[in-house]
Amino acid sequence: MMRLFHAVVVGLFLAGVVHVGSLLAVPSLAPRGPYDRLAALAADGRFVALPDDGANADLLAFSDPSFVVAACRYDLADGPVTVRAALPSTYGAVAVHERRGAPFYALTDKAATNGTVEVVILRENDVAAAEEDETAQARPSIRIVSPSDAGFVLVRLFAQAPSARPALKALAESATCGRSAPPPTTP
Repeated sequence: MMRLFHAVVVGLFLAGVVHVGSLLAVPSLAPRGPYDRLAALAADGRFVALPDDGANADLLAFSDPSFVVAACRYDLADGPVTVRAALPSTYGAVAVHERRGAPFYALTDKAATNGTVEVVILRENDVAAAEEDETAQARPSIRIVSPSDAGFVLVRLFAQAPSARPALKALAESATCGRSAPPPTTP
């Protein structure tokens, strides 16, 4: 009886070790995160609508078929990135994600000015330069400090009917995602 008890305890211990080991190994076994998967769309510095069907239809997890989604990958190595997107009054959102896919900022159509949202994504060390530049601008911009140098932005637009999808896809792809203009130099 004691032998059986010992075998059960050893078996449970080994099962626990295997279980914990497999959970810890998941990130290294699945190295392609959403940022890497979006490379298939060539969405670097521009918005590209995610396809509704085909091989690239499942690039992002938990896709809702009621939404048209466009993605843009950004890299802050060369400086801040400005995102401008027109959002319909039905419902639209702009979400900024870090490289691994965790969202860290989002805006909806309720935050839009004249139907458009504009944000500047930058690194922590670029904030001071952006604040100096703000005095030259007519209005302050929304600045978002990114937790990582690379990430992606999603524009999600609600399609009330399937017939609205083509127009919303064109609207989503008309959003811009590119380098911010450098601050003007003063002599």
